[in-house]
Amino acid sequence: MAAAQPIRVVIADDHAVVLEGVRTLLEKDESIRVVGVASDGEEAVRTCLAERPDVILLDVSMPGLSGLDAAARIKEESPTSVLILSMHDEPEYVVRAVRAGADGYVLKDADPLDLRRAVHIVARGGSFFPKEAVDRLQEGVRLEAERDRRSRALDELTDREREVLVRIARGRTNREIAAELEISPRTVETHRERVMSKTGVHTVAGLTRLVLDAGLDRDP
Repeated sequence: MAAAQPIRVVIADDHAVVLEGVRTLLEKDESIRVVGVASDGEEAVRTCLAERPDVILLDVSMPGLSGLDAAARIKEESPTSVLILSMHDEPEYVVRAVRAGADGYVLKDADPLDLRRAVHIVARGGSFFPKEAVDRLQEGVRLEAERDRRSRALDELTDREREVLVRIARGRTNREIAAELEISPRTVETHRERVMSKTGVHTVAGLTRLVLDAGLDRDP
């Protein structure tokens, strides 16, 4: 009976010490063989297409083409499984990795056994997203949905409501806004209530963040 072929892996990371460390960890498993390394995204894509590995490990932050952009290109052009190896645990990174087609996401401070297990799982066509990555993914999706909802709410504001919102974010009082817009303080209060109702944001700090995130503070 023929011996099983080793899992062929390419590692991409722009930090040589990290790259060699990961290589050493993986090669402690006799069923894993590192067939190539890369120090940036473009080189990662080229090496992957040349070597056709079973799995490529990609760092997120690399010069030039990022690991996530490299992942998307690799998934388009080859059957190689992509495993993101990152120091970033923020929700947005996990969401972007999934959208790029990554088959797994492992943090750089993960247990070495988890890293090797992840390689085996994605090499078999599975996915590897540990609980913390799933939690970040769910949080990222929730935050995106909330941003989309608030963006749609901003589109529903009238021009006057938008003017009031921007001035609230600039720290103006109702009386000051009324004087600037030549309307009554009571009318300002009505617009304020409508803005809060439409956006679902009920604090000045929250409205300020909303204005800054949307770039409305550039309005005159």
